[in-house]
Amino acid sequence: MGRVGRAVGRVGRAVGGAGRAVPLHHVQLGAVRVPYLDIGDRDAPPVVLLPGLSDGLAPITRAAARRPYLQVPLPLDRIRGLVVSHRLPVAAPVTTRELAADIAAVLEVVLDGPAVLVAHSMGGMVAQHLAADRPELVSGLVLTASSARPDAAVREVLERWDALVADHRFEAFARDAVATSFTGASRRDRERLLAADPPPAPPSELIPRHLALSRACATHDAAGRLASIEHPSLVIAGIDDVVIPAAQSEALAAGLPHGRYVALEGLGHGFPEQDRQRYMEHVVPFVTEAVVG
Repeated sequence: MGRVGRAVGRVGRAVGGAGRAVPLHHVQLGAVRVPYLDIGDRDAPPVVLLPGLSDGLAPITRAAARRPYLQVPLPLDRIRGLVVSHRLPVAAPVTTRELAADIAAVLEVVLDGPAVLVAHSMGGMVAQHLAADRPELVSGLVLTASSARPDAAVREVLERWDALVADHRFEAFARDAVATSFTGASRRDRERLLAADPPPAPPSELIPRHLALSRACATHDAAGRLASIEHPSLVIAGIDDVVIPAAQSEALAAGLPHGRYVALEGLGHGFPEQDRQRYMEHVVPFVTEAVVG
């Protein structure tokens, strides 16, 4: 299978809907391990979910981080869903292309054929390299709120977040993330929840993990590789995204030979969570077509 020291194991349990237990697995790659969840129908076509930068402080090894993935707005009765976190530990410097190689190693171990990648923000950056380097592992791409080459505006947001995390100002970081990711009443509701119940400090070892993944995001550049990605691709952006502006997602779609671009009015970076219905209206038909045909 190419990389030495590879092994598969369980490292805990997550609880799914209706009391369903979902094992948390990992693939060992030398000195690092890559955690993943296996949800949905094990005999159905596979869809791989790749998280964004939130995976830095909240990898799926943390119970609170697993719960949202067990309610993803995808038809889990008709697909096999794999949620693949990024390597633990993460030592800087690391690149999105190296992280893509990690995901490829997991897919080689776990799956027998190609999968649709559903990837958000930094996860979409990793997915671009994965599709370019290992096209045989991919059958389609859904890239939400992502970029082929983050610009100065994106780096400014990342640098601001990095400073807050490095200073252990986690409540301020959470407030900033909410303010820049959500819109309208949804943002106000989340701000009220944060004020009433501030987030606990994450384990100290996750702080360098966040900073390393943030740096990988800031230095990502797959713009010159997009033309080689022949998979059907759906790129979705929130018009009001101030983390990765919609123009960058539009440019990403334009660079993909079979890219289709959808812009959602009134939504920002967190649109998959804020408006699940509009997300599903576009993603579910695309995923269904990709896994069937």
